[in-house]
Amino acid sequence: MTAPVNAMNTSHLRQRSIAVWVLLCLISSALLYAEQIRRQYWERDRAFSTLFSNLSAVLTENESVLPLLNGDEDIAALRKKFPQIIALEKTSRRPLDAARVEDFHEQRYWLYNPWRQIRVLIDLTPLLTASRNFSHLDILSADRPDPQPSGAFWHWQRTFPQHTQPFTLRADAEPDWLAVSWFLYPLVFIAWGGAVAAASMVLWQRRARKEAEQRAHYYQHARLNTLGEITAGIVHEINQPLTAVQTWIQGAQRQQAQDNPQAVSQALAAALVQTQRISALLTRFREHVVQEKVILRETGLAQCWQQVVNLLEHERRAEHITVSHAFAADAATVMADGLWLEQVLHNLLSNAIQAQQDIPRGWVRIESQKRERDIEITLTDGGPGFSPEALQHAFMPFYSGRKEGIGLGMTLTESLMTRMNGSIALDNAPGGGARIRLRLAQGKETANG
Repeated sequence: MTAPVNAMNTSHLRQRSIAVWVLLCLISSALLYAEQIRRQYWERDRAFSTLFSNLSAVLTENESVLPLLNGDEDIAALRKKFPQIIALEKTSRRPLDAARVEDFHEQRYWLYNPWRQIRVLIDLTPLLTASRNFSHLDILSADRPDPQPSGAFWHWQRTFPQHTQPFTLRADAEPDWLAVSWFLYPLVFIAWGGAVAAASMVLWQRRARKEAEQRAHYYQHARLNTLGEITAGIVHEINQPLTAVQTWIQGAQRQQAQDNPQAVSQALAAALVQTQRISALLTRFREHVVQEKVILRETGLAQCWQQVVNLLEHERRAEHITVSHAFAADAATVMADGLWLEQVLHNLLSNAIQAQQDIPRGWVRIESQKRERDIEITLTDGGPGFSPEALQHAFMPFYSGRKEGIGLGMTLTESLMTRMNGSIALDNAPGGGARIRLRLAQGKETANG
């Protein structure tokens, strides 16, 4: 069932990744297209402002030069400096309050100076035709009615500040909907594809790691259950030959007291047969618990320890145990099997918590430091420490300092450390409390059978 479920999860993740990628591409394409159209607008807006400034400067020139003319100037020479003036005429008897601008038609108009009785013909058409950024461009005078709206997408309108030339510049434009940089879209699609693929890979790795941890937990739980069943069976089977051995040895003692050497020899031979039976049973037990070849890899101590602390969070808080660590920078990784190292640290931390059940405020501290050829990991606690008997028999199978213990935790811990080319040593800290030293090697990836 695991393979189909993993394939289904991978398929769902792939489908969601594709859906997210398509959605991001659509949103990015819309925003990119809108941004390019917006840039077209601002380009036209800058062109309109530039044109307005140029026209405003020309209108200002008109108002400035008109009072200086007397009507006798050479128009050709005048146009060299003011090309917008195309004619110069004298007037007679024009009222001072008459209109200053007349005959406004196709961007041409007469500009009057009633005090000098002259007028000039102004032509703004060249300035307007020079700008090609607009679909419609026009100058409106104050006495001309506003034309009907052109229906264009963009509109600009601005009135000139010159009071003698009350004009308004008006422009319309349509966006060039197809004048966008199409080559940007494949780049956006590829970029989003890479980002979504990377994010999907991270999510897939996290999910795979979580599933692997769950499978390891279930495997360990099943293994412990199996180990319990095997242990119960072995104890039951060993009990009979042990009883027989005890009986034969007691019989041999009695026969020896009666000076019957032949009977003593027979009794000891029978006891030997029973001990051989016990050896066979233990060999069969070992065959059940032996493991396959393992690859040792670089394993981070901080991450491994944090995982163990999280697993025992409830027990730690229930017993008011404070946990701290100090891993040296040059001793933060070891060569180990990650799951086995977690199991070792899990057993040690669990034992330290249980040893401090009667202490109001207990503590556990783990440290690491680099030695010449390996890394030493030291775990200390604030408990009562190891008894002399525990220091002598801690790694013996089925020995436990607690009544409810089965006596296999430290045996399994020593076995795992040995299979990881490491070692474990127990003693008591000078200030009190248990102290456990683990040693693991540094180096490249290795195989250990």
